[in-house]
Amino acid sequence: MSLSAVERFLLAHILYEYGGKLYFTSGSDKPEETLAGFLAEDFIPSSDFKYGRVKDAFRDALKSLKEKWMIELRGYEVILTHSGRAEAEKIPLEEYRGLKKKFSKV
Repeated sequence: MSLSAVERFLLAHILYEYGGKLYFTSGSDKPEETLAGFLAEDFIPSSDFKYGRVKDAFRDALKSLKEKWMIELRGYEVILTHSGRAEAEKIPLEEYRGLKKKFSKV
């Protein structure tokens, strides 16, 4: 199964920063939208003009990961599935840290 760079990065981010499971609160927005904003704020403040672009990319990646059964997104939690964790672990921690540093400069 082919994953985009953003999808791979999000899988690794959820694994290495949140242990593969993340709880969040959602208002009236769809869970993907709320979670995308929450994760985007890990890298860029919501006041930055690039925030919307990052949030949209994360939202689209989360929707795709859900459709590919890489994550389970239910209500107020996101969990890596077995295959999602396996894909995330293909990115070693040091490589993830390097990608995170580059991504934060987008």
